[in-house]
Amino acid sequence: MRLQRSVGSLALAIAAAALNPVDAAAGDFRPYRSETGRFSVDFPGGHPSIRELSGSKFSITGNDVRHTVFAEGAEFVVEIHDIPRVAKLLLTSHYILERTAKGMLEDIGARELDSAEISFQGEPAREVAFEIPDREFTGRLLLILAGRRLYLVSARHPQSIDPPGSIAPFLERFSFWLE
Repeated sequence: MRLQRSVGSLALAIAAAALNPVDAAAGDFRPYRSETGRFSVDFPGGHPSIRELSGSKFSITGNDVRHTVFAEGAEFVVEIHDIPRVAKLLLTSHYILERTAKGMLEDIGARELDSAEISFQGEPAREVAFEIPDREFTGRLLLILAGRRLYLVSARHPQSIDPPGSIAPFLERFSFWLE
């Protein structure tokens, strides 16, 4: 399953970042815009590494891409997943967001600390605070369902450090546009 693999690769990426971090000064944001992903965000520290993802919790999907930056001892990620029309027709937004959040947390061995259904730019969304006890990480996840596109915007950091001040601005500066 692609989301499982992408989250599994996240653990490897975090380990790699711990060995070779690319840290930025607090508040050093760089604007990033993806025309194919139809989103913009200010990443702390620089431009992201970009990787196409394979496998899926939603059967066959397209435009599944992960954008990642390591800065201030944390990982900042924007993933996009286009879900099939039939899934969007048969499943409620609530169900898609809830199952995706639950699946992602299970994949990384995390437990939910808090969550809330919200609206983001007028589209259904869900905010999740989580921790990964075995790996001693904590983080925040924003899931947005915009049409058939699912955005997963997340930031996580080791529990041994104070949360970087760039996490909230990173999540707040994310925006998307519809086709």
